[in-house]
Amino acid sequence: MNWIDHYFKNSISNRLPLKFFLVTSIVVAIICTNNNLMPAFSQELPVLEDPSLKLDLVADGLQSPTSMAFLTDNSILITHKEGTISKLELDNPTSLQPILELNNVNSKNERGLLGIAIGKDIIGDSKNNTNQSEEFDVFVFVTATGTQSDEQMQETSTSASSSNELRNKVYKYTWDGESLSNPTILLDLPAGPGTNHQGGKVKIGPDNQLYAIVGELQREGQLQNIHDGPTPDDSGVIFRVDPSDGSPSVNNPFVQVGENTDSNLLSKYYAYGIRNSFGMDFDPVTGKLWNAENGQDLYDEINLVEPGFNSGWKLVMGPISGSPTVTEDDLVTFHGSNYADPLLSWEQSRGVTDLEFLKSGNLGQKYQNNIFVGDITRGNLFFFEVNENRNGLQFDNNPDIADDLVVSTEDEISSITLGSGFKGITDIETGPDGDLYILTYSRADGGQGALYRISSSVETTPAS
Repeated sequence: MNWIDHYFKNSISNRLPLKFFLVTSIVVAIICTNNNLMPAFSQELPVLEDPSLKLDLVADGLQSPTSMAFLTDNSILITHKEGTISKLELDNPTSLQPILELNNVNSKNERGLLGIAIGKDIIGDSKNNTNQSEEFDVFVFVTATGTQSDEQMQETSTSASSSNELRNKVYKYTWDGESLSNPTILLDLPAGPGTNHQGGKVKIGPDNQLYAIVGELQREGQLQNIHDGPTPDDSGVIFRVDPSDGSPSVNNPFVQVGENTDSNLLSKYYAYGIRNSFGMDFDPVTGKLWNAENGQDLYDEINLVEPGFNSGWKLVMGPISGSPTVTEDDLVTFHGSNYADPLLSWEQSRGVTDLEFLKSGNLGQKYQNNIFVGDITRGNLFFFEVNENRNGLQFDNNPDIADDLVVSTEDEISSITLGSGFKGITDIETGPDGDLYILTYSRADGGQGALYRISSSVETTPAS
């Protein structure tokens, strides 16, 4: 039932004039749309399987939320697929206000305003930190034509596209405590031919470099392991670039010592052979990159992304043993590349999205520095423990998964599921308070979403 149907039903049951409810609904819709909020109706909360954890609704009625980033311990930036960046005060669920409307955004299928990252570490800041006057960089990934208008606009990309061409672009903005300004293009990337498989997540790594994912865009080139396909064309890769200007980062894996990066098509790449990925994060213990990747109909993946990683698409998804006619010799290799099987695969694709290491002990030792993954199709929240060497996942109590590292049955899926009922998850982040935040997006409800917080339900006794 959509929200207009909801009002219609109430108008009959309460015997009030339908005209009143239709007019009221239209007014509410206009107000909420302008603020990227939809009317919030009571609904059942998602369910967590661990009684030591509790779930709170921070804000609902969010329209098409795709990613989030914390400004301070009490404020957060949220990207909306259609092109708005909003700011939300966590202690006031009605405070969501748009602070930037991007121009000429194309949000068809998986395109749109998809990712955001902040160029400073919020985690671990004092809980009394309310200073929002500090200037710092904010990075966003968006599909649009032209450039984001600003008198101080700079184009630092060496391959800037024509103004009328639809492109995926990574911008750097300046946050001055109140607004975002001074957009600079760091990456200028293709956005087609496919309207799906755009990727879109951006992260600042522990090395202070900018990482960004673009999907394969339904292309069939060398970056998709097709030997006679087009040469590298910025599709199906993870970028690693200098966040100041978008230039190749020092020690990128496909660059040889002393090589002129201007002539190297792979100089900005950290990994390739990626079909589509909506999530990546860095292990807070080792600093290594992990990502979640979507299969077509089989084999979603969790990967440990070493420098030069070739994920295997379009020849391989899931363990290479599942593609008996393919060997590693069939893959396209570049100097510095390496293939590795996923650390876990879902046999049936579920549309896994974000991947997050919990960088806190708030939820208990079991969860600290371990992994949460969401999916978009069923709204499940999965949890995994990293092994002692932090190069894989451990399934001590689940020998069926441990045997082949493939989740094949509903029982196996249940064994890794911590939460359900989120409808669809687009982002997962550790908050400055050490709790876990979940951003949701319901495709069945026109993109309506919510923000949840997971914290400990165990009461602690204050130190005397």
